[in-house]
Amino acid sequence: MTLSNNTQMEIYKNIVLLLQGSAPLKCYMGGSFYIFLRNTFLSFGFPDVSTFISLLPPTRKSELLNTISTSELHQFLSQSGVINNTSDVCVIFDSYKNTNAFLENEVVSDDLKKVILPCVWKFALRSNSRSEVNLWFDVRLKNYLGFLTKSLISPAEVQNASCFAFQRLVSFLGNNFMYTSSDFGREDVYATIRSYLSNGSGVRCYNPNDPELNSTSWFVDYIGSFVTFITLDDFTSFASTSQTRVLLVDQANQELFSNAAIPEDVRNYYIIQLYAFDSTYSVINLPGILLCSPDIPSSVFSALNEADTMVILDRRKEFCNGTVDPEVSAALASNIQTFTAQTIENLGSASSGLTSAQITSIPPAVLELTLSILALVTTWNQDQANKIVQALLSAGFQLNNASSLESLGSLVVGLPSKSIEKITASELLTASKNPILVSNMVEAPKVLQETFVKKIISVDSSPAKVVENVPDPLATEIPPILLLFPAGTADISMINKKTWTQDQSVMFFGALAEGEFDTEQLSRFVLQGFTCTTVRKMNKNRIRQLVRACRPRKGRAKVELKEPQLTCMYNLLQGELSQNFTDYPSDMLLYLSTKDVQRSNCRSYFSALGAADFMVASSSLNKGQQQLSEAKTCLGINGLSLSTDNLEVLGSMVCTLDSSYIENSDPLILEKLKACKDFTDSQIAAMERLLLSGNTKYGDVATWNQQTLEDLGNLPLYFTRNIWGPLRATTKKRFLKGFMPNLRKAKTQKKKLKKLFKQVTPLVARRAAGCTVGNITGVTVSDPSFPFGYDLTQFDLCLDVPVLKENLNAICEKVDDDDFQKVILEKLNQAYPSGVSDQDVQVLGSVSRVASLDDISKWNITNVDTLAALMKTEDGTWDPAKSKEIIMKYLSTSGNTLGSTELNVIDSNLCSLDTSTLRTITPDSIKNANLLNVAECSLEQKKVLYEISNTSFSSLRGNPRDFYNLNKGYLGGAPLMDIVKLSTQNISMDVNVFRSLDPNVITSLTVTNVQGLMGQNVPDLKLFENDTLIENWVNLQRQSDLDRLGVGLITTRTDPTTAAPNSNMTETTVGTSGQNNTTDAVTGTQGNTTSLGSTQAGATATQGKHALLTVNVLTFKSEV
Repeated sequence: MTLSNNTQMEIYKNIVLLLQGSAPLKCYMGGSFYIFLRNTFLSFGFPDVSTFISLLPPTRKSELLNTISTSELHQFLSQSGVINNTSDVCVIFDSYKNTNAFLENEVVSDDLKKVILPCVWKFALRSNSRSEVNLWFDVRLKNYLGFLTKSLISPAEVQNASCFAFQRLVSFLGNNFMYTSSDFGREDVYATIRSYLSNGSGVRCYNPNDPELNSTSWFVDYIGSFVTFITLDDFTSFASTSQTRVLLVDQANQELFSNAAIPEDVRNYYIIQLYAFDSTYSVINLPGILLCSPDIPSSVFSALNEADTMVILDRRKEFCNGTVDPEVSAALASNIQTFTAQTIENLGSASSGLTSAQITSIPPAVLELTLSILALVTTWNQDQANKIVQALLSAGFQLNNASSLESLGSLVVGLPSKSIEKITASELLTASKNPILVSNMVEAPKVLQETFVKKIISVDSSPAKVVENVPDPLATEIPPILLLFPAGTADISMINKKTWTQDQSVMFFGALAEGEFDTEQLSRFVLQGFTCTTVRKMNKNRIRQLVRACRPRKGRAKVELKEPQLTCMYNLLQGELSQNFTDYPSDMLLYLSTKDVQRSNCRSYFSALGAADFMVASSSLNKGQQQLSEAKTCLGINGLSLSTDNLEVLGSMVCTLDSSYIENSDPLILEKLKACKDFTDSQIAAMERLLLSGNTKYGDVATWNQQTLEDLGNLPLYFTRNIWGPLRATTKKRFLKGFMPNLRKAKTQKKKLKKLFKQVTPLVARRAAGCTVGNITGVTVSDPSFPFGYDLTQFDLCLDVPVLKENLNAICEKVDDDDFQKVILEKLNQAYPSGVSDQDVQVLGSVSRVASLDDISKWNITNVDTLAALMKTEDGTWDPAKSKEIIMKYLSTSGNTLGSTELNVIDSNLCSLDTSTLRTITPDSIKNANLLNVAECSLEQKKVLYEISNTSFSSLRGNPRDFYNLNKGYLGGAPLMDIVKLSTQNISMDVNVFRSLDPNVITSLTVTNVQGLMGQNVPDLKLFENDTLIENWVNLQRQSDLDRLGVGLITTRTDPTTAAPNSNMTETTVGTSGQNNTTDAVTGTQGNTTSLGSTQAGATATQGKHALLTVNVLTFKSEV
């Protein structure tokens, strides 16, 4: 008999109702409840899990479930459609006492494993014995763990796991789990690890008194391979410093952290804490990349024997990726007593840690044998390179061709410039094709570079060949006179590849008027040659293209332009400026007036102006305050508070803000201030008050660490003791180790470095009871933060003369404090009572600036290398008496003169010399030199230099542009007649050159003269009308004459309405000489004249009608 489906369903329902009735299970007599149900339901269906659970009386649930065998439960759960709600399965396993046996013996489908795992997972996690946990992970759940989900490994799920279970989970997920098809990743696992280990106090799961939990391999056990996700904050949150230190010496933990994927600050912190726990921990035990940490104390390297030193050198080569730590190099090198070729090979880049005494002890044969290794070391200081080269040359090393020069590699920085003279020009030309040699030469002293370039130039001095032959990075050493290209011979594409100074670019920039080329492709070095003089023959369209090419462009360095160049651009484009302000050099925008900016476009103007360098503009123009006032009006800013949006628009204008704005604006202002080049004391004080308030992202100053200071960019350079005081000495030292080398590489002004050292050094001095901080050694000096940690007294007591002699270069490089430098000089005089050698004088650096005349008298300054080293501008300015003493000592050596090389290195210090010495300069020396800075010279000195330069460039008088560009630096000594002559030659003199002229000459110039001189730059007279020289000149002119300039200049001079008959007023006619040619209005007698660039000669002026007529103002005023 066959029943219908509906009938069968009704029977099934009635069976369920019967079993759920008032007397449930009245027919159940014991045995397997699952078999009972099978026999009850027969073929009329079988309940699903939810119904099955409803048939279990609450009081008998556990009893009935545990009558079911594991195989019966497997059979039940494997039926199709039996599981509608997975949580019901968990109800079964919560009461099922044979769960372990089920998991161990029943082989279920993957789908069923996914259902069962969430139900039994908590049992695994809460197991409190290691053996039980092992059974769960190795047996019961072995085939289930692959189905772990994000929710099962979440912090909420795992937080209460036992230490044993958690350890096994970390191990499994780190080493055995396949993430390809899971809904979570390794970063999710680490989030759980972080949550688990950070919960509670102390090191979770570590108890030194519990044999089960006293493993010091804690990081391996509880973080494992997920350590690559750890942050410094995580590391410190897992336990206090005192608790974790014992774990740090564990070899397994060290191996774990010897992983380049772990953040560097975490690895370094590990090392810091390790050595805080055990300061003598042997570095030989450190594995892999941990050996490269800059926080390993140098003392542990110094403690190695020679054999272990070699082992460490090899391992650092293997793991440290070429990183050179000067302190480590010095420490390792100090352990070596005997030097062989093998020793040098093992040292490799660490050879730069050798002291002078060690270098001189190396047999020259060993140096020559290992030259290929030494030549690859890139961190030699000047003294080391000098000594190695000197040892080689003294031992007979033949430096006479291209290959021998190239073989020196990085050691070329130690070559004396005269050694280049021994190599033929053709060989040097060959050597200059080697890019490695060129890159090494770029690091050499400028005087060596210049000698190298001059020798190459001697092969063929025609401009085209000079540009072709001189290597691109060394083109800055080409004398400007050699960059005057005959029409049509300038190869713009070749010129465009090279590095140029602004004075050089000016020489050939006019050639851009010739031919067709893409102005957008011109380099910043070429574009810096833009002046009103160099573009005078260009059409308007080409000028506009060149100005646009100077705009800020992403991925390209800024075109550095000086104020007269920027005002020239503005003057040339005036009346034709577009409102697309990003099409112009940002610095040029400083000179736009309100009429140039439409009100609706003011925001875009100030946004573009935000990229400008406000320090380009003369302070007298007060551009910062002027532009800020206009910006506030444009942006609707009221009061002293600037919002985030305001700051984003203003950009670099924040560098001009006063302290009130800095303190009251959005903290974003600190990020904007990082781009500033300098600050006033009040600005610094305001920044510090803002930081000390704690209301910035940098938090409480007392909590700052090395990373915080690094995140502040260049601002720490300006901090005072207000900030440095609360910081720990160790924090400051670690920061300075990285900060100071960067400042020196950027050639930060010495006065700023001096101030920084004073501010970062505590005021409290230690008592002079002997050296207590630690004797200064070669290793101490190699620390980039040196001499931080020493006050003046301790520096004096801890620095021994022998150490100073061996490490003079390194000490002088790092010591910036004036008083410390005086200690150095005092000890140097003790070391060399009979005089300091050229080689030692060359490495004094800024220490030389605190020398007395008596100190200088003991120096040997016999060669140009020494002179050049002493005259380096980055080491600070010279007192005129001292620079004079130095130069005269040099000139006292037979054969030394003020040649072009000497002039280039002396530059502005020429102004310290007597005119009698200046007269020894030959015209050829000036001609082949760079444009010298003689602005600080006296009028008499300027006149002498002008006379020489006038002769130097006499052959160029037929080309006024070139003559002017080469001679403009010396025009301050030019007589009136020469300046008047220039006014007729369309040179467009810039306002800075105009203001450098002899004041007596300026007052004698007519409006016509000045208009002819300045040309396109005439509007700058209005811009600088408050300049004393310009103001005086303006007030000597008639208003009617000034009006012809059309720039709005107003004179204070008042003219009589009528002239008295038979006036005694004397007219002064400027002729073609260096003297005034005066003609008396009554008698007609006239004085002598001197023609341009010649000796005195007679001349005749046309009375009253000469084009250069001026008024004798004093006589005029007396008549009035």
